Amino acid sequence: MIATLADILFQGLTLGGLYGMIGAGLALSYGILKVVQLAHGEFITLGAFLAVGAVALVPWLPLPAALAAAFVGCAALGVVTQAAAVERAMSFRDPVVPMLVTFGLSIILRNGLVETVGADLRGLDIGGLAQANVTIAGLTLGLLPLVSLGIALVAFAGLGLLVFRTRLGREIRAVSDRPDIAALMGIRVTHVHLIVAGLSAGLAAIAGVLLAMRASVSPFSGIGHLLIAFEVVVLGGLGSIKGVLLAGLLLGMTQVISARIDPNAGLLYVHLVFFAALVWRALRGGLR
Repeated sequence: MIATLADILFQGLTLGGLYGMIGAGLALSYGILKVVQLAHGEFITLGAFLAVGAVALVPWLPLPAALAAAFVGCAALGVVTQAAAVERAMSFRDPVVPMLVTFGLSIILRNGLVETVGADLRGLDIGGLAQANVTIAGLTLGLLPLVSLGIALVAFAGLGLLVFRTRLGREIRAVSDRPDIAALMGIRVTHVHLIVAGLSAGLAAIAGVLLAMRASVSPFSGIGHLLIAFEVVVLGGLGSIKGVLLAGLLLGMTQVISARIDPNAGLLYVHLVFFAALVWRALRGGLR
């Protein structure tokens, strides 16, 4: 019984860390830029394919290097798209304009992936890591889920340190709160926007690599990832780094527990928990 509970807890934490990473970039984009980044799912998918391509070109490439390649590639594309299209769309007062721009970007990225790599499912070859195990306190745990959870926690810790412990982080928070006053104080608002867009896309790439380590992905996987990202961000609080991680853990535990009870449920109970949380928030707000 204890071993079963420990296994459920372990799987829930590792899956929850992945879900948190899926939502992290979207939370950063909306929290700072106030843009609903509908291309977030495609950036996740692109990150996965960049890592798969890097390993295919250099079979001996270590996992950290593949992660770095995916992060840099997606971050660069995030900066370019922000400078070329999204930043101009943000100048409109209507928030629907930048949202539609990112929707168009998602279509371009998805079809671009289909054109370049095809529509087949791909996975990241990580060698013996996929089958490796470690024993902790008598419990045998998969090394791959542990590595994935570790990467997610390091990414969240690094993001938290950047936002709350650095000068750039202070500028980012100032731009998020009052971009007009931040500009008067000498902060280059557009420059901060580009950095945030790059970080958002880079975090999405890390999530994509973690997904490709666990399962196969295709150019059409982005829509499903975007749905999970929205649920994580809304549950965790728009723009909250800690909240996103906790929401990801909640949804991960929900999926693991529901899979034990009803193996055919898939993500049904994850979506039900999300819906129940929204109803509870609405009732709580109505009672005040």
